[in-house]
Amino acid sequence: MTREEAYEAVAKIAAEHALIAQAFGGVIVIAHPDTQREQGIEANCLYMAGQGEHPTTIAQNKQIAEEAAARRKQGEQLDIFNEPKESAA
Repeated sequence: MTREEAYEAVAKIAAEHALIAQAFGGVIVIAHPDTQREQGIEANCLYMAGQGEHPTTIAQNKQIAEEAAARRKQGEQLDIFNEPKESAA
């Protein structure tokens, strides 16, 4: 196996397993999954490997779920046809 073939094999395995944190110009930064979690880049690595949603989408879905849970707790009905009403302060 040549060095080029070894590089291609390593790159393929890293891409398949969402281990690439960054890549550009022939340089690949491979990060262990624990390190990805510690550094807060796991969602982005999974997204780049086609194995997850974009981190922004994940955050938006979480916010929507939290807002819906708060409304249910307060007994409010979601009105999808009208603008949200401002509460009088």
